[in-house]
Amino acid sequence: MHISAGFSYRSNRWLIISLAAFFVAGCAGAGEGAVKGAAGGALAGAASGLITALVWGGDAGEHMVRGAQAGATVGAIGGAIEGSSKARAEAEYQAAQEQRELDQFRHDIGNAAFDGVVALVDCKHTVAIANAEIAAESTNGNHALAGLWVQALTYADQDDSSRLEVIGTEIVRWDREVSNSTQFESELRNAHNDLLDIRSDYHLPRTCTS
Repeated sequence: MHISAGFSYRSNRWLIISLAAFFVAGCAGAGEGAVKGAAGGALAGAASGLITALVWGGDAGEHMVRGAQAGATVGAIGGAIEGSSKARAEAEYQAAQEQRELDQFRHDIGNAAFDGVVALVDCKHTVAIANAEIAAESTNGNHALAGLWVQALTYADQDDSSRLEVIGTEIVRWDREVSNSTQFESELRNAHNDLLDIRSDYHLPRTCTS
């Protein structure tokens, strides 16, 4: 496995809450199905943005906002496109633009890590780990690192310190921006707090034992 990635973690929680809420609420007129689609898409986008920041670096809050915004728009438009042909064309164009944003997240962290972190938000730990392990075996170094981070977040969510120690050693080994266990623990703590906040933002239980 060869991994090369950087990471800089600076959270912007108020942006995530305000923008995601705006896009989901703005879809209310399109019908209940569209609202559910917008909320689900926004959640998936925010979750994948979190892992993207861990692997590629940059502001975690900004990545999560971008993902939430794109997912909400795609989910809402996909749920109900109505009105004139011009309005439909504009809506479809916007959906295509935002879909490219989500596709970029998938490209950056890989399908398996993307599916893993979305499962983790929904407290599906077994599914999250299964996908994360697949990602960790990828020949793409960034996808492999994403898999390790999804595993770390899942074990942190389960309070599994023994497995977390093993994964932490691997992340310190492969992530060039995480030089020791103390830094790993700090980055993981911040990321896990944002994972819990994503659940709260989308009206899921904050912890899986709730």
